[in-house]
Amino acid sequence: MFPRSGFTYLMMNKPLGAVCSTVSDRSKTVFQFLGSDASSGLSIVGRLDKDTSGLLLLSDDGMFVHTLTIPESHISKTYHVWLETPVSPAQQQEYIKRCATGLSLPPCEKSPAFTAGPAHLEWLNILPPELGCASCGTECLLTISEGKFHQVRRMMEVLGNQVTALERVAIGSLELDKKIAPGHYRRLPSEEIESLFRA
Repeated sequence: MFPRSGFTYLMMNKPLGAVCSTVSDRSKTVFQFLGSDASSGLSIVGRLDKDTSGLLLLSDDGMFVHTLTIPESHISKTYHVWLETPVSPAQQQEYIKRCATGLSLPPCEKSPAFTAGPAHLEWLNILPPELGCASCGTECLLTISEGKFHQVRRMMEVLGNQVTALERVAIGSLELDKKIAPGHYRRLPSEEIESLFRA
């Protein structure tokens, strides 16, 4: 189905501090990084908040944007999460188990309470013994199938921790190209667009 001839599909490495909006009085918008492409009718595919960096897709193909953003598509999003409090091995397993069974999230200012669907959590780093927490972790990858307001941050709060940094690293099977510097972008070839819809 995608890509469709005549449409533009872009991958951006969204920098911290930029907002996913066409206009902002206080912060730079992602469209200000697009140069000559800024006037080509592009829409954002799945917004990121100001304090989240990483993979952002833009396109002028309305059907593509709609397909990727409707809940019924269940397109996964993977985030690299940095946590404030080191998590022990026993707690790591508890985090994994609770995420896999779905977390009940309380309401916040812009979103009602809801139960998050099953999510996959994978621990990344282990702190060295000299830091006083051998086998404790502060970084993980979290893959979710929804995209509610501040969902990842809210999930970690329910688990008793705080997110200190957040980067989206994949949508579906499409991974962020780390060769793209923050604030830069490139066009997506057909095979990468198709990978968005592979499990």
